[in-house]
Amino acid sequence: MKTIHPFKPQFSQEEIMALVHWFDERMDQLPPSLQLDDSCYAEDLPKVVRILISRMKDGIITPVWGAYATRLFLIKERLIDNGMVK
Repeated sequence: MKTIHPFKPQFSQEEIMALVHWFDERMDQLPPSLQLDDSCYAEDLPKVVRILISRMKDGIITPVWGAYATRLFLIKERLIDNGMVK
């Protein structure tokens, strides 16, 4: 499994809004689970995505905000790489 989307401490508002929009359009296509990398498995992927997005939409920027965005970008890349979404 190739390593993708390394941690980035800050994202622009445009990057985040585009990412949230991408997931909003595909929530009904998400598989029930997803292997993100060799050590991380999301058992209830739709729930994980909803939680991460809710943290991004609450508007409160915290030190872990960049980690939420990085995780969502990783999920997006895995879904695309595995042909799981259109």
